[in-house]
Amino acid sequence: MRLLKTKKSFKKEFKRQIRFALVAAVGFTIAFAWRNAIYNSAKEIVDKFSQTTHVIMTEIYTAIFITVLAVILIFLTSKLLKDK
Repeated sequence: MRLLKTKKSFKKEFKRQIRFALVAAVGFTIAFAWRNAIYNSAKEIVDKFSQTTHVIMTEIYTAIFITVLAVILIFLTSKLLKDK
């Protein structure tokens, strides 16, 4: 009887992990699709305000710009979705 319970428990956990893996894969696919759009938009904004022509500095400024925007977005969503 215990073996059947363990087998049933394993199947349940296996299905749960498969669902989790599929959701994670779809999430990573969505993130990858948005990556270029966000990066190129941020790079255009940085290029407008930046006087430097060095590719490395432009890359660094773009990364900083995206990081600051992401931190602000995380902060705002954590405040808006806070449990009361």
